[in-house]
Formats: sequence, C-alpha cells, structure tokens
Amino acid sequence: MQSSRVSVLFKVSSIFIAANLLGCKPEQPLPVNVLFIAVDDLRPALGCYGDPLAITPNIDKLARHGVVFNRHYVQIPSCAPSRASMLTGLRPDELKITDHATHLRDMWPDIVTLPELFKHNGYTTVNIGKIFHYAAGGFNDTQSWSYEHHSVNMGWPSFYAEPENKHADSKASSVECLDIDDDAYFDGQYTDLAISYMEEFKNINTPFFLAVGYLKPHLPFTAPKKYWDLYDREDFRHIEDRDRPVDAPEMAFHNWQELRGYTDIPSDGPLTAEKEMELRHGYYACVSYVDAQVGKLLATLDELELRENTIIVLWGDHGFHLGEQNIWAKSTNFEMSAHAPLIVSAPGTGKLGVTTDAIVESLDIYPTIIDLCGIIPEGALSGRSLKPLLEDPKHEWENIAFNQFARPYAAAIGGRTPKTHMGYSVRTESWRYTAWYNFEKDVFEFHELYAPEAPGPTVNLAGKSEYTEVQKELHQMVVDYQAGKYKHE
Repeated sequence: MQSSRVSVLFKVSSIFIAANLLGCKPEQPLPVNVLFIAVDDLRPALGCYGDPLAITPNIDKLARHGVVFNRHYVQIPSCAPSRASMLTGLRPDELKITDHATHLRDMWPDIVTLPELFKHNGYTTVNIGKIFHYAAGGFNDTQSWSYEHHSVNMGWPSFYAEPENKHADSKASSVECLDIDDDAYFDGQYTDLAISYMEEFKNINTPFFLAVGYLKPHLPFTAPKKYWDLYDREDFRHIEDRDRPVDAPEMAFHNWQELRGYTDIPSDGPLTAEKEMELRHGYYACVSYVDAQVGKLLATLDELELRENTIIVLWGDHGFHLGEQNIWAKSTNFEMSAHAPLIVSAPGTGKLGVTTDAIVESLDIYPTIIDLCGIIPEGALSGRSLKPLLEDPKHEWENIAFNQFARPYAAAIGGRTPKTHMGYSVRTESWRYTAWYNFEKDVFEFHELYAPEAPGPTVNLAGKSEYTEVQKELHQMVVDYQAGKYKHE
C-alpha cells in the first residue's frame, strides 16, 4: 500500500509541477469540489440519527453543517449491487446486477459512473478504499478514476492486526480489540492517504472528486482498543425487536451466513448472551473508529480552507441487523437492512443543521451531486435530484422508496445456487410491503406488510382482512416497479 501511495502522489505532484512551470493560475473561482465518504455496513447508529448509544461527535458535527436524510433507503442491501446502483443512478433490475458475482463492467463496459462523469468534466477523481465492490474484494474501477491505485484484492488476513488472526487462511475471530494506532488497520491508512491528497489538491488548478470508502463497521469488528473503551459492554445487553415477526414467511430470513464463518461463532443455532453483547459492542466501537477518521478528513478541509468550496456526502451502503428480527448482518428486505444514513453538506444550498423526513433513495445521490455542480449527465438516470430538499427540507416530495433482495441467500451474495425468488419491497410514509416473486412460477408467492414505525415489524399484517385495501395498493406499486414504471424515462 505504501508503494502505491508514493507512486500515485508522484503522479499528482508531477501535474502540479507542470502547471507551475506553465504559469497556470486560476483566474476565477474554481468549481465546487466533492468529498464523497462511503461507510460499509453503516446503519443509522449515529448520534445525529438519535441513537442513544452511539458516540459519533465528528459525524454529528458534519450533520450540523448539512442536511440529515432521516429516511434514506438503499436499492439492495448488499455491498456490490448497492454500490453499483448508487454509482450509476440506475436500479438493480435495470443494471441486472443483484448479487456479488456480476461485475458492472462485464455488463456495462461503457456506462458512465458518477466519478467518471466528473472526470469527463475536468475533475481529478481519486478513489481511496472501498467505493466500488467487485468479487474477491477488488474495490477499483479504472475507468472512473484519474489514477490507477487501490485495486485491492484483499484476503481475510488483511482485516486483522493480531498475528494469530492475520495468519489464518480465512475468517478468524469476529472481533479484535488491540491497543494499537488507527493506521494499524486499512481505514486509518485510507485517512492518511486522503489527507495527503487534500494537501496536494490545495494547490492544483483543477477541482477534485475525492471518494473515501471505509471498511468498518463491516465484519470482522476490528478497531483499536480506545474505541472499544468508549462504551460499557453492559449497555449492549438488550436487543429491541429481537423476535421474528409473527406470521412472517421463512423466505424473509437467513441463517446469518455472513457471521457464521468466523471461528468464534457457532455454525448453527443461537449465540450466547455474552457473544451478542461483544458483537454489538464491537460494531459500535467500529462506528466510533470510522467517526474519528471522518473527523480527521473534516479537520483537514477546515485547515486547508477547502470546506466552503466542497460538497461533502456521507453515505452508508445499507443497514445492518444486530440481532433484530433474530438476524445478524444485512441481506434482508426488512427496515433494519434497507435503512442507512445519508448526510449532505453543500455550500450555498440553504439552511444547515437540519433534518428531513422525506423518503429518498441511494440512486438519488448521482443526480443530486451533478445538479449541485452544474454537470449534465451523459446517460439516463432513474433517481431524482435532492437539491430541492437541501434548499427546503420540507419541500413537497413523493415519499416512496424501493429495494429488493433475492433468495436463496447464497445465490443473492454471489453463490452458485440459482435464485428462486426476488423480494421486492416498497417503503411509504406508513408502510413497508414486500412481495416475493417466484421466477419459475411467474407469480408473487409470499407477502409481508409491516408498520415499521410502530416501532418495528412485530407482526406480518399481509392477508389480514382489515388491511386488504392497503395491501392491494402497495402490491400494485411493487408490480409496477418490477415492470419498470420507476425506471428512467
């Protein structure tokens, strides 16, 4: 990683030197820069989202300088397809990417991604960490970036610092707590590299699109001890909405396969109370670790006097279950899996430090950022610009979002087992409805209806007579979605 960093910075520095030799100086204010921060597996476990346990002062500070989207939903609660959808502004069915096995460029070699469009418009675009996600841990897309680096193919040992864990051939412990520096893990190193770029960008004669993708709080929950020490383990004893919703179809659940592979996790059956507490503690420690990295980025922007000319977007690629609905990890159509943070700080767009309850989608991010920067898209986009909500958080909005996920679980995450069902879910102001489409039978076979704000999905109301009209209306939305009504025009 160090040699890659030096090589890339040499390329950047060469551009600066050439510009200086030519006497290139900006004669007018530069276009707005973009700092895009992606956080892996981040549910709204943040103080600014009202989480009473989360210790996240830096992201909370960012929220006070932007707009918090309280009800932001991803298109598909799994890393690779979620990122592919957001970075292209197209829905998973449009892309035909609904798992980890399908590469974006294999399907769409000429599609113009969000950072690629900025590159086409004179921006220096740089990828640090996990922005795209291809199979086997590759995080890069060379067409999108000005420099080729961090095309990382990481094995499981790379996620650990403990020698015993690092020498394992596959997943080792699900947690790691060591008294080490931030840069002992990738996320700390990503921050250092991003800061180096920002320091160089201060002098460059072109605007930048800097994308920083943090790995935590993705499993394994590995973070320096000082972040674990922020919390009391006993505070994580209680799990709200622990039970599966009554009358929910088996199709809605999985056996926590993402968690099961770790050496301290049983291959089947429940976890001990102590292990549940440790995992929840570890998740929050990782969130605070990432929060500290975000704080360093924001402090550097301020020190370099770049904040007033930089749009900052912080995005979680999907939510995460920590025992709710008897599920660990993501990959469901429940609220806990589809709901993720989105914070946008855009200079000159209206009030700061406000929230909006408008229901928005991840694929709205692409049209929003280019709208703020005055860039014209080169292809169709299915999302809507959120600029009206940034200017007025109470702006009238069509409050509807869709997400989807396939079964069986192994197929949905890129396994060889064929998909048999696709769960299509619609979220409105009051309801979450999911219909499971059977590919072979060409029929919606299972149905779920929940009132997610009350406070969680405790009972599946689908099929109950008093909710017939509600279910009928929501089901038609799902049918229209599957048929392409909500795709780009």
